[in-house]
Amino acid sequence: MAESETIASDSETELEKEEKLRSEINDQYLAELSKCSQNVNAVTDFNGKTEYWRICETDNGKRIIQIDSHEETVLYEEVYYEQNGELIYAEESIKYMPINHYTLQPWTCQFYAENGKLVSLMSLGHGKTEDDEWNPEIIFEMHKNRIAELNKIENE
Repeated sequence: MAESETIASDSETELEKEEKLRSEINDQYLAELSKCSQNVNAVTDFNGKTEYWRICETDNGKRIIQIDSHEETVLYEEVYYEQNGELIYAEESIKYMPINHYTLQPWTCQFYAENGKLVSLMSLGHGKTEDDEWNPEIIFEMHKNRIAELNKIENE
């Protein structure tokens, strides 16, 4: 087999692994989300705007944190899915949505992590991923900050 064929074969294997991981995490996330009828709800203003939190913890060490806010003409949505305290999936959405109007310009990015490392991301629409300076690893810092805010909610 030629070297280029070997590289292509290895790349396909990595792509297949990535797709399998995304599929497994999506299935787990949706299954856990469907069980979240008893969410803990909170409202915060830590970031200079009103944010609405829904936190779902399951008996099997999994937790889903959903945070929504609307500021001027933009709807912001964040989702963090953890297993035993480790981030395995996150989603960030920014949607241009004026009051009394449907969504006009959505941007969504899904992040997939394994063992504390970003292994894949999927982005749709126009937004942060189009900026060459954007670093997708920032999702781990966002998650860390949200956990610190969650701890403030629990301690107040």
